[in-house]
Amino acid sequence: MSYSRRHSRMLSGSVPYSASYPASEHGGTISGHANWSEEVTITIQVDTSSFDHSVSTIKHHIDGLTTAVVATEAAQIAERVRSADEIGQSVTSGFFQLIGSEIAQQMVALKSRVDSLFLKLNDMKSACLRIKQNMQQDYHRITDRYEATFKELDRELARRITSLDEATYDLVREASLEERRSFDSTLSTVPTIFAGENSQAQSILLTSALRSRMNSLLQCAVTYLASEKRTSNAVSSMLDAGSGGDADTVSLPVIYLVDNDSSLHPAERIVFPPAPGPLVNDPEMKRRILTLFHDRNLSWRPLPGQSKSQIERFLFPLVDAIHSPSEDRDARVRQTILRLWNAHTPECLPL
Repeated sequence: MSYSRRHSRMLSGSVPYSASYPASEHGGTISGHANWSEEVTITIQVDTSSFDHSVSTIKHHIDGLTTAVVATEAAQIAERVRSADEIGQSVTSGFFQLIGSEIAQQMVALKSRVDSLFLKLNDMKSACLRIKQNMQQDYHRITDRYEATFKELDRELARRITSLDEATYDLVREASLEERRSFDSTLSTVPTIFAGENSQAQSILLTSALRSRMNSLLQCAVTYLASEKRTSNAVSSMLDAGSGGDADTVSLPVIYLVDNDSSLHPAERIVFPPAPGPLVNDPEMKRRILTLFHDRNLSWRPLPGQSKSQIERFLFPLVDAIHSPSEDRDARVRQTILRLWNAHTPECLPL
């Protein structure tokens, strides 16, 4: 069916302007922008009469086709339902007959088995009841015997504890009597005497606690001073005053490696610790160090056991930290490093 639509929108904008006015006093020109707005409405008419006529014609033909399809489908469904009912009835009756015969045979077999198991369970029940009764009698007999034994042990233990701690019990009784003395006596001087004794006892206890705390404080101070002394001695032994005459002299530890079994000309290598660049990258310094190590008069000595143990504290964790994608290769590398370390004792020069 035909219809119409109306759309409205508000349009707005700004227009510049300028104006001149005569010279009443000074004269001149003014300018600015003027704002404007206007509502615009548009009506659209849509004519669908021809389309509606075509839709009505197509709907008439589709209704006829639908009626024919529905009738055919209903007849086909009715035939399928009838055939399915016949097939299902025959299958169901045969299935239930087969299952009924199987269940009857199983029930006969299970009934005979259940009867035999029921008789066996009755015999086991009677045996369990007899065992339960015997166990109850044994339990009560053993409980009575051990209960008497433990009661006698408790009484004997109480007597022995009382005899061992008789002095403690006497002290408790005397303290209790002294505590009740101020309340049980009717003499007017007893509370005053009791207060004096109590004050003296508290003073002695406070003095003892103060002495104990002072002793602990002195022990802590002695321990702290001893640790400070040990630390000072250790730092003093590590520090070296050096010589003040040559300010350009720098001491740098190095490791000299030589492989005498490689060839006629042994392979040499110097390992430097982390140091500033000029100390490590100086070829002249490397040459002078090699010349010193080539001296035949050097007295090399095996590394002391204490120094070797200190090196092993850092070497073994580094060996254990070796990791690569191949576990077999890691094991071989670790074994080789440890074998070389145990087979060759490092040597050093005496200081």
